Amino acid sequence: MECSLNWKEIRSAVGSCIRPGGLALTERALEICDLSRGSRIADIGCSTGETMEYLVRTGIHHVVGLDYSGSLLREITVPVLQGRLVNAQAEILPFKKGSFDALFCECVLSILTDRLAALNEFARTLKQGAFLIASDLFDRTYSDQNLPEPRSHTILTDRLLTKGNLLRVLTRLGFSILLWEEHKQILIDFVARMILAGTRLPDQWRRMMGQERKTDRLKISYFLLVAKKTGAAI
Repeated sequence: MECSLNWKEIRSAVGSCIRPGGLALTERALEICDLSRGSRIADIGCSTGETMEYLVRTGIHHVVGLDYSGSLLREITVPVLQGRLVNAQAEILPFKKGSFDALFCECVLSILTDRLAALNEFARTLKQGAFLIASDLFDRTYSDQNLPEPRSHTILTDRLLTKGNLLRVLTRLGFSILLWEEHKQILIDFVARMILAGTRLPDQWRRMMGQERKTDRLKISYFLLVAKKTGAAI
């Protein structure tokens, strides 16, 4: 089932790069990663191909884009990206073990049905020493630091991501965290542009925003994460 959001409507409101921060956060992540020319890169949830096109322009030529939405993939008309697109799920990646030097997952993880399955697939398809770059919404007030030990093998799916839960799972999958940055203002600006354009926010976003209006506290924020695969899963 494809996402019910009206992506064309969102693009008209926020521009061609339909996520908070756009390519600015992509560029920031690449500053942290030591990627050589010719690195094999996967863009999971590639949407309409903006990150892919940027990576190709900067000389990282072996780029593959995957998205579950066939309608979004059909929006990609850049000739150099043709033949690099895969219509599949993030939770079941059609790639061999150790296929990639880096994997991007930008504003995708939070909307997946099975986040843990996706993260396991990311770990499986990345080489040792490869990089995971993720940006997404997270709940900055929910504390999961004291979760019982068995819960550290899972990741919450009934609410927004939390920093503690996500980092704990990545550590167990053999990742070392190189960068965690919060970009609250980027999210505020993105949502404001959508609202001013009369664009419907995703249901999960609207629920959180409704709670914030009641409490006058900003619970929802946005993160940029860079992690390096340095060990085997525990």
